[in-house]
Amino acid sequence: MKALDWLWQHFLAWHKTWNLTTFLAVWGAVVSTGTALWTFRKDLRDKPDIRVKASLRCIGFRDGDGAAYMANPSMNIQGLDDKLYVVMSVTNVGRRKMRWTGWGGKYRSRVRGKEGFLVSPLHLPHTLDEQEHLDEWTLLDQQFVDGNVKRLYIWDVAGRNWFVSHRNMRALQADIKKFAQVPASV
Repeated sequence: MKALDWLWQHFLAWHKTWNLTTFLAVWGAVVSTGTALWTFRKDLRDKPDIRVKASLRCIGFRDGDGAAYMANPSMNIQGLDDKLYVVMSVTNVGRRKMRWTGWGGKYRSRVRGKEGFLVSPLHLPHTLDEQEHLDEWTLLDQQFVDGNVKRLYIWDVAGRNWFVSHRNMRALQADIKKFAQVPASV
């Protein structure tokens, strides 16, 4: 407390000697510091921010326009395909556009000498504006059923990778074990 009292007393003594020039100099320093901090904060937030989620879904197509709709495999909805799909849902929650160019994954153990795989996209490349969402899907294949897929991720035109969270991957793997028809091993 003594330090604050000392600082306050020195400020009051210094304040009594102020003239208009000193006041304007202090005012300018305070305003320019505030402006610099605001600009720095704004620049840090001014970037793409992507939410990536993977899920197991069944896909159906609406009558009329043929638009796709996706539902949880546990739901009994007329018109759903019996096949299971891995659906990658991407939402741009940032303040900048992002051009999604592809997606794929990494294996736990190599398959035919390869560490990862690419998925042939249906609607990519696609530019996601602020608050825009897009779903891409692929058929569930044996590598997913066997549990050999370690990570799923997307990439943008700038070469940045956006990974599905570990929690989401565990939930996807649990859904695959629950709903996938695993053939009995011989």
